[in-house]
Amino acid sequence: MIGRTFSWWLACWRQAISRDLQFRTQTILIALGAVVDVAISLVPALVLAQSARTAESGWDESTAVLVVGLFTLTTAVLDTVVGPNLLRLDAAVRTGELDLLLIRPIPAVVTLTLRWIRPAEATRLLVGAALVLGALSMVGGAVSLGGVLGCLLLMALGTGAWTLFWINASFLSFWWASVEPVQEVIGALREAGQYPRAAFDRLPLLGFTTLVPALLMATLPAQVLLGGELGGPLLGGVVVVGAGGLVTALHWRLAIRRYDSASS
Repeated sequence: MIGRTFSWWLACWRQAISRDLQFRTQTILIALGAVVDVAISLVPALVLAQSARTAESGWDESTAVLVVGLFTLTTAVLDTVVGPNLLRLDAAVRTGELDLLLIRPIPAVVTLTLRWIRPAEATRLLVGAALVLGALSMVGGAVSLGGVLGCLLLMALGTGAWTLFWINASFLSFWWASVEPVQEVIGALREAGQYPRAAFDRLPLLGFTTLVPALLMATLPAQVLLGGELGGPLLGGVVVVGAGGLVTALHWRLAIRRYDSASS
């Protein structure tokens, strides 16, 4: 089953790359738009880094750029692989496209969340990497190998946690006629992940690391990369991903029970 799923996903990548090569102008425009979005997102982060509250907590312009860079990396992965599918999920439920996915030999929840890929969005990985390297060159002190590995591990957990949160929000398509307003709210909430930890009070900090795990994607990984404690954030990330996985499995079963084939 795993080998079959992996082969299917590779075929999805080949098809997506071939499609983008056929529409090169559109692909270039998407890539340029992604770069502009990153540049715009730097502005509020830099302004916030200059406030007294964040400065007293050790966050400055270089660390703000670091957080935005890590945030760009994680969101590039999400928008390349996950986003194109979840934004189409309500249409798949309404039009009966889900019927075809349910009869495939690949788990339906996998095909529903991974079949569409937008390789052009992956160009943001280069922008994010450049921001991270530039920020690290301005940060005083050397970065340890343990800090880098801890940061990457926490980013992976954060990406997984946000994916599960996004999937559960998109599953509302089985109950509502359209979840487009929900998707807009999800996008707005995700933006919180590009700001320093010092910008949040205790209650919002708890909410944005558990129920809406935006800070797990970049803010806490940046803290670990700069020498912060790994144990607490890592344990919290594992708990959030584990709980999110259980909720997603239950939510999927309830959604499928409610689903009435649109083609019947």
